[in-house]
Amino acid sequence: MFKEAKLFVDNKIDRRTFMTKLRNVGVSSIGAGTIASSLSIPSVSASSIGDTPEKSIFKNNLTGGELMAEFLIEWDVPYIFGLAGSEEVGFLDALVDRDNLNYVTCIHENAAMAMADGYSRATGKTSIVNLHSVAGAAYALGQMVSCYRDRTPVVVTAGRQTTEYRGSNGFLEAPNLHKLPSEYAQWTWDVTSASTITETLRRAFMLSEAPPGGPTFLTFSKDHWETNVEKAEIIPRSRSMVSKDVAPKNEDVNRIADFLIEAERPMLFLDDDCVRHEVSAEVMEIAELVGAGVSLGARMPCVYPNTHPHFCGNFGIDKELAGSIDCFWALGGHMFKVVNKSPVPWVKRDAKIIHTSLAGSEVGRNYPVDIANVASVKSTARAVLKNLKERGIKGEDDIWVHTYYKNRRLQMDEKAALEHDWRPISTSRLMRELDAQIADDALITTELILSKYHLWDYFKIDHNKPFEKRRYNHATNSGVLGWGLAASIGIKMGRPDKETWCFTGDGAFNFGSQALWSASRYDVPIGIVIFNNGEYAANRKAQNFYRGRSSETGNYIGVNLKHPDIQYATMAESYGIKGERVENPDDLKKAIERCRVEMKNGRPYVLDVCIERFDKGMDSEYYDYFSVAEQG
Repeated sequence: MFKEAKLFVDNKIDRRTFMTKLRNVGVSSIGAGTIASSLSIPSVSASSIGDTPEKSIFKNNLTGGELMAEFLIEWDVPYIFGLAGSEEVGFLDALVDRDNLNYVTCIHENAAMAMADGYSRATGKTSIVNLHSVAGAAYALGQMVSCYRDRTPVVVTAGRQTTEYRGSNGFLEAPNLHKLPSEYAQWTWDVTSASTITETLRRAFMLSEAPPGGPTFLTFSKDHWETNVEKAEIIPRSRSMVSKDVAPKNEDVNRIADFLIEAERPMLFLDDDCVRHEVSAEVMEIAELVGAGVSLGARMPCVYPNTHPHFCGNFGIDKELAGSIDCFWALGGHMFKVVNKSPVPWVKRDAKIIHTSLAGSEVGRNYPVDIANVASVKSTARAVLKNLKERGIKGEDDIWVHTYYKNRRLQMDEKAALEHDWRPISTSRLMRELDAQIADDALITTELILSKYHLWDYFKIDHNKPFEKRRYNHATNSGVLGWGLAASIGIKMGRPDKETWCFTGDGAFNFGSQALWSASRYDVPIGIVIFNNGEYAANRKAQNFYRGRSSETGNYIGVNLKHPDIQYATMAESYGIKGERVENPDDLKKAIERCRVEMKNGRPYVLDVCIERFDKGMDSEYYDYFSVAEQG
């Protein structure tokens, strides 16, 4: 197999030939696809290195569905995430004899979208989803919002009624189906004929990847996948790549460096763009050179190593710190994506403000800015770092942010020590136990609402390790629940070599629990940890913020998730997945060990951990109850 792998890496055999050779020696189709994807190197335009451009491939006498399948194979797309329906039969039929193109069945479209999202995040490649008519598109819309908010490139396709039948208000017909997600897509289109399928798919992939990135949406009349096309061109991937490395202007780089050098308390704020562009290495160096703090947006995954002595956590929680910042550089989209508008500016008006993002509609949108540059955060951070070094700027050992980090760390550790033996289990204890056992380079998908900061505080992402060897946190900032479990499955499919975990609240898990079925069918070895507090804690917090009758009485409407108390391990068992409920903090260590053993055996495992509630109303057991039976 090594010989074949070498030929594939050296571009002496194509993907299809390589996978055929693997299957001939007993490797499954899915396994062969995974190996091929892990060895694939993203294509580089031949013209950029002076060679003759790669030639198009022409396909003759194929149906529209077969053309779509051939396009995906040529473009190195190994998986199609979806839920099959009647309008898509022409495309589904084309997959029967194409073993190197794997259809991933999901039992809800919510899961299909989130799974594709996770796969794209893990691999950096654009994924594809196949939905069934208006029903499938409507079910998937929530997670399309997540893709759009997080700027994840996913091509979404949906079947619809046959061309000659459209307009008759037939079964599941939606006259403007292609416009359904138009507010949450980079581009939408109704494919006009079978002969345009390959060129339209190419356009959808490129527009999905074009800055700032996000989903595109195509609809296909049923007959387009079934119609024979005499000849169609597939333009190569190498001539369809979109560069996202948009450089800043030199004058902006100089001014940003000036602002940072002159500031007494600068802050580097990482937001949306830093999910897609890894900038932690550059940001660490810049922070050390100019004595800056580093903070994250409230809805962000922990994309910066939290052991670094410049890490300040979530900007805005510490009002005193926020008020002391005299230079604020936002690297990424939003300033700020929070639930309620602050009565006072989060960044003081006399501070110098810099905003860098590829999302031009977000730059300077909510706050006055002194430097607004539409550019890649990676390119800009790299250029500013180079500028600072050329000026001979050197950091100091004893600066304000080091003291702030030490004091913050001390407070968190003291709090964790007080909560160590709590029952229900404290979130700090749970996170510390997970931190102690999970691999140092694991991928952690989180869908935690009020508990998300516990990962920032107690689950170490080590700055002493290079990016590729340290843990990485994936999360969505969309606020659309039901993303985490399915996304973690897609992430593991994209990076099968990495230990992968899903940390999810019980409320979020209930929105996306159908993804357990796919995890079981495809032997996806992930650890699923449910942070179970038996409520929608964020809703209780919102009702307290309102200061109305709910807050006065403790009768929180629509908050309690007990009565019945959901047994998540039993739910997992119904899908053929092992699991257990953990109520005693001293049982955590062994439970996590059992979870890891099952993962090493190639299977998922569910840990349902009963955690504490916190803040006002945490002791409330009120739930909205009435008996329909008694009214009969």
